[in-house]
This record gives sequence, C-alpha cells and structure tokens, in this order.
Amino acid sequence: MSGYHADVLIIGAGPSGGVAANRLAQAGLRVTVLEQGDWHGPHQYRGAEWDWELAAAKTWSTAPGVRGAAADYPIDTTDSDMQVLNFNGVGGGTVLFNAVWIRLLESNFRTRAVSGLGDDWPITYADLLPFYERTDREFGVSGLGGNPAYPPGAEPPLPPLPLGPGPMKIARALSRRGWHWWPDTNAILSAPYDGRRQCVQRGACASGCNEGAKSSADVTHWRKAEALGVRLLTGARVLRIVLDGRGLAAGAEWVDREGGTHFQSADVVLCAANAIGTPRLLLNSADTAFPDGLANRSGLVGRRLMMHPLAVVAALFEDPLESWQGHNGSAIQCLNFAEHDASRGFALGAKWSLHPAAAGPATEALRVIAEFGPGGDLHRRFAERWGHGVYWTIMCEDLPDEANRVELSRDLTDSSRMPGAKLFYRYSENSRKILDFNVERAREIMSDAGAWKVSAYNPSPANAHFMGTARMGDDAQTSVVDSWGMSHDVPNLGILDASVFVTASSVNPTSTICALALRAAERLLERRASLPTPARRTSVAAPPRPAAAPAPAAPAPEPVSEAEREQLKRLAGGIIPVGDDLPSGSEVGLEGRALDRILAVRPDLSSDLKRALGETTEAPAEALATLAAADVAAYQALLIVVTMGYYMDSGVRARIGYEGQVPRPVRPDNFPEYIAEGLLDHLMDDAA
Repeated sequence: MSGYHADVLIIGAGPSGGVAANRLAQAGLRVTVLEQGDWHGPHQYRGAEWDWELAAAKTWSTAPGVRGAAADYPIDTTDSDMQVLNFNGVGGGTVLFNAVWIRLLESNFRTRAVSGLGDDWPITYADLLPFYERTDREFGVSGLGGNPAYPPGAEPPLPPLPLGPGPMKIARALSRRGWHWWPDTNAILSAPYDGRRQCVQRGACASGCNEGAKSSADVTHWRKAEALGVRLLTGARVLRIVLDGRGLAAGAEWVDREGGTHFQSADVVLCAANAIGTPRLLLNSADTAFPDGLANRSGLVGRRLMMHPLAVVAALFEDPLESWQGHNGSAIQCLNFAEHDASRGFALGAKWSLHPAAAGPATEALRVIAEFGPGGDLHRRFAERWGHGVYWTIMCEDLPDEANRVELSRDLTDSSRMPGAKLFYRYSENSRKILDFNVERAREIMSDAGAWKVSAYNPSPANAHFMGTARMGDDAQTSVVDSWGMSHDVPNLGILDASVFVTASSVNPTSTICALALRAAERLLERRASLPTPARRTSVAAPPRPAAAPAPAAPAPEPVSEAEREQLKRLAGGIIPVGDDLPSGSEVGLEGRALDRILAVRPDLSSDLKRALGETTEAPAEALATLAAADVAAYQALLIVVTMGYYMDSGVRARIGYEGQVPRPVRPDNFPEYIAEGLLDHLMDDAA
C-alpha cells in the first residue's frame, strides 16, 4: 500500500471529501482517500425493523461516546458548554444527519459590515452561487422556489417534501401573524432521481436511511468516486501529515486496523476531517518547522471554534398527528428573525426548523417515565403525547472567539494511541440573548397553533455543527488558509471542511461546506501546474509510539437465569401497569424470547440489567424506587428492556395503532395544501 503515489490525497470520506474527489477524478487525477471509518449501507440500518429504537440509541447513535465504535475518537467536552454529535465512516456526518440543506444568507458573509461583530469573509455569496447550484443537483435537493427570504439562485431540482398535519398547524399560525415561513429545503428525494427512490417518510433519518432517499455522501458521491478510479481506503486512521525538506506536504502516515503503519505519498494533501478532526490532525503533525502544529504560524489552528448554540421548543396537540413518521429533516423553516436587528437587544439572528416528534412508542414511554416516574397514569400520558407533537430547533449565529478552541487531549487517546480532542467552548452572552428572544417567539407560535403543552429546552446540550477552526482569509497573520482553502504556510496543503468558515451563520452548514469544496477543487484543477511538487517518497521514519490498542469486541450478553426472568416480569408490572384497555408489563411475556432478542441487539445492557434483577422482598414500586436511587445505570437498563419489550408486542401495537415505521412513499404530484389555502400569499404580496 505504501508504494502507490497519488496526485491528490484526501483525508476523510465525508461530504466535502466526496465532492472534491469526484471532481478531481473526473478531470483524470489519481486520487487516494484515507478514511478511518467503514462503509455502511441500507441493509445495516434498522429503520424498517422491529429493533429500530434499540439500534438508534446505541449502534446508530449520533453521539460517539454512546456509540463507542472503534472508528470513533474520544472528544473531551468537560470544558465545553456543548456536547458533540459526530459520525466516522464513508459519508461522514451525512450518514446520520437530518439532511436540512440551506445556503448561507448573503448577509452571513458580511457579519462585521452588518453588525460590527465577527469578521467578513474574503468571498461573497455570489462567488459561491454557481457551486451551490451544482451541489444541489449533485446531491438531489428537494424544496420550493421563490422563497423571498432566501438568497437568489436556481430553484431546487426536486419539488418540496410534503407537510403533515402538525407542520400545517404551525404554517397556519405563522401565516396569521404575517411572519416568514417556507417549506424547508432538504437533501432528501421527493421523487426518483439519479437512480434512487424517493423518501417513504419513515422518520428514521437520524439513524440511517433504508431507502437511499436521503442524500448522504456515501450514496451520492463515494460510489461514483470509486467508479471513476478513486482509491478509497477504509479503516485507515491518519496520524500525521509529513513534510519534505522544503516544507511541502509529502503525504500522510496512517495506521490500519491491525496497527500496521503505512505512508501515502501525494503531490497535494487535502484535509476533510471536519472542524474537530482537521485541527486535531494538524496539531498532531507538529514538527521542528511547525512546533505549534502544522500550518499554524498564525496560531489559529483549532481556535475560533463555533458550534451553533441551539434551543428546542416542543409542543403537544390534542389532535392525532402521527408524528412518529415523516421525514426527520426540516418540514418548515422560519427566517423571520434570521437577519440582524439591533433593536432586539442583541446582534445577528436565528433560524428555526420544524421537525416531527419522530419517536417510536418505547422512546416516548421512556420520556413519560423520566417526567412522571413509572406506573401510575403511564398509558393516559403516553396516549396524550405519542404522535401528537412537533418541535422547533432554533439555531443561532455563533460568533468566533479565539478562547473557544480544539486542542489535543493530554489524557485520552483513540484505539491507535493518537491523542483525542479536547474542546474548550463557552456560550457567549449574545448567543444566550438570541436564544431567549427566539424561544419566546416560538412559544407564542406553538400556542397560537393550539398546543395544550409547550416545553422549551434552552439551551439544548449538543449539536453536530463545528466550524471555524482553520479560518480562511487573505492575511496569513490572521487566517490559516486563503479564500480557496489552501494553506498560507504549506502551499500544497488544503482544507475542504467547515474548519475554513469565517463565521457560522445561523443555518445548517453542509450545503456551504460542499459548495466550498467544489469551488476549491475547481481552483486546484486550474492552478495545479503552478503548485510546487514535494519530493516523492514511499515511506517515512515513524516516531516511536505505543502499539495500537485492539478494537474492543462487543460483549456477549450474560445469561439471564429463570429467577432473574421472574424478577423482570414482576418489576415490569410496576413500570407499566394495566389500564386503558392495555395489559401490564408483566402480561406480555417480555421476560422470554423478547428479552433474548433485545439483549442480542443490545448486549451492552446485560450486566446493568442483571444488577437490577437481584433478589428483593420489596414490592415492585418500592424496589424500583430503591434501584433508581442506588444504581442509575441498572435502573435505566431495566426501563429500556421493559419498554422496548412491551411495545414490540403485537397486541400492544395493535391497541395503540402502531404498525411500525411503515413506508409511505412521497407523491410529488400532490398539490400542496398550503398553496390551496394561500398560506404563503402574504410573503408573495410583500415580495411584489
């Protein structure tokens, strides 16, 4: 493997790497890609299966600390106000993203000019427009043209996804107020496109799309890249980028799953490992020429981290909405408060996205138990909530601050003994003011729409957006890369991911990441002949380092004795009582085959569960209270097993009207109800 020389080496097989690899391979370049994760596919995703809720909470969790996969690396967030959602594998974060696909607004490129805060980008919206339009077509984006709050450009290539009864309630409330709203733009197919099928509204987008309708980069770009001759190596964790004697990037040292070390040489090296992974790699590539990290003479590698603080405003309605289904991207966007308005008492703005409460019945039951405890009126409260909700995510513009940063962890390493990442991140006062203002406005809209309960989570604890840790700019003293993503310090080293963002905007970044990557690839093709070429090498002396740790094997579930099964049956009746024409948890046989199936999918629950099933003479209610106080992990494992087992029972499902996440293919020829009702007319009148 170490003898193959590449014209271009890309580190990371996410969306930005996929866009660039495709374009460079189309032009005939020899492209090698190193990806520490693996391929995944529709046959592995569980959205159409009985165990989809179990899998979404572990194997396909968006939280790397919960998922615990060998491809993940540790991220220390003990000094961060926000937790990290991330995925490592072919397709990167798009494998599990919700696929909201929105461009930065024109003003987002001129934050300092508009508000006096942050910095202006060295490029404009107009510079990116042709690349936005091309990547919309490459990914297959669904949406409605004519949005007066959206920047100019071609309409999405596919019609908008449908709005269910919940989003329609909110659309009517927004329209009555005369506020902006629009069917949101998503990288999810509303019609067959490019050999793929349209969305079937299963609602399991965040744990992998069974249909291939969600435009994750593995589906849209990486299969095509391999067909074009791109050499994609999975299970390949890059440890450091290596320079030649003239200070040019000569390639990368990487380690395979067995711990074997390799060197990949290339004329050009492009980082596409996201705005945490890329600075981590550059900092770990420090050498005598760059003692503070590769390409870091500015001192800004890892600094100016932005993470999009967000809040959630959830609402429950009396009407049944079947909100466990529907695309889990954004149904509706609201940009009414996205632009800067100093009269509000803060700078910049926020974008709202409306989502269905796409939870399965067991997940909803766990939420009810978390709020009210086990037993009691569980069935009534469950019936009031499940399938009756929608929620806003409110994301605010996050200003760059050099104190918010990514460093190498001194305490944590990945399975290859490479230092993990440590985050330092604090909310700004401005971010808190933006969220507080917008949360109150969102509460008003939910109440206007008729909600009987409105809850706010402000701020929400985690996000999957990381930006700004190797910003672009024209001045080498105040930026890491130029406006094309190429390093000021190492002329044949580039960055394709959101590390290069100057400011964050208040909108989802993936569309802009991909447009920037395509623009960077085109520029590389234009000026490749003028780039200096490093000394070619096929190996490199590796610094001493500990041997790689073997990937942990999944634990086998511990056998559950008959006595423990009887105790499970007994406690299950205390968690889920009889009532409302529904059996108790002790009456559905979950202690038998259902338990075995659950533990086969989630063996990690086994040891905690067995502690919960120890002998006790207490009545179930008292035993549960004792367990909750004494052993939280065991109590949670018990709740998961009982609720999952109960709601996979066919009789229970029939009584609550749940057939599973059934496919309901989108029909793009249906005339939108919101057009017939004239709910967008006030916006079109204003635009005219």
